[in-house]
Amino acid sequence: WYQRRVREAVVSTQSTGELEGCRAAEQEIKRLKEVMGGNVASANDQIANTVSSLPELMEKKKRVDMHINIATSLSESIKSRSLDKFFEVEEKIMTKATLEDSVLELLKNPDLGTPDDKMRLFVIYYLNTSDLPDSELKMYMDTLEEIGCNVGCIKHLSKLKKVASMANVGSSSIQPAGGSYSSMSNMFKYVKQSSKFMMDGVKNLVVGHRKLPVTRIVDCLAELKQSSETDGYMTLDPKIYKKTEGMTPSVKNTFSDVYVFVVGGGNYVEYQNLMAYQEQHPGKNIVYGSSEIMDSANLLKQLNDLGQMS
Repeated sequence: WYQRRVREAVVSTQSTGELEGCRAAEQEIKRLKEVMGGNVASANDQIANTVSSLPELMEKKKRVDMHINIATSLSESIKSRSLDKFFEVEEKIMTKATLEDSVLELLKNPDLGTPDDKMRLFVIYYLNTSDLPDSELKMYMDTLEEIGCNVGCIKHLSKLKKVASMANVGSSSIQPAGGSYSSMSNMFKYVKQSSKFMMDGVKNLVVGHRKLPVTRIVDCLAELKQSSETDGYMTLDPKIYKKTEGMTPSVKNTFSDVYVFVVGGGNYVEYQNLMAYQEQHPGKNIVYGSSEIMDSANLLKQLNDLGQMS
């Protein structure tokens, strides 16, 4: 009996407390109504609208907080790695502008970026320098190794540049007259174009307002423009039955729907560049895909792996 009375007293106390809480909330609502001018119907509507909009407002706040956190993290990363400085230097290298500090000084600066950032900077510089002596190249590679960089990618890019140079010499010295000579000339042309395409893709990691190789090719093919970059592309049209000379049937109409697929590594830089091109050409619908999506770290890793294999 005693325990039952105690439980009843506890429940009664809790109920009384809840009732007092309800009465306090009611009084607070009445006070709000009076503050809002005494218009009870209007006050009820405003309160109901406020309460019903709370979930939507909370969801919006959650999205805003998420974007603020992402922007804050990006800002801190840019500041800590001096990415704005790298962007400025890479733009000057691409446009052949004068650098305030030499690339070697930037690589030796311990307060500037990460080893991968410095490696990407040198890759852009190396691919934009046609006459870098072997002794100077070795000096750069020694500096990069001292700061912890894997220079295997430089070895691979060096071989690519030599292959491109050989292709230039071969294509200019061999005059196709049919047969094996024509096949050899086509081989040199293919090697030259593929190596140039790869190096242009690496050089254009810093996009700015330029068109990347894939965007230039899409523009030429979709708009039926003549370009050496699209000489090796075929046109396959089931409505055209006769095979024309050069394996390229005559096409009169431009293309509005474009599907781009990269056999190998694709990246968001190419995708963004294509989307910018699409915005500049109303009516164009472009879909982009690839065997895999690469970021800058994976690109360097693959180049390093190729350098060790070659």
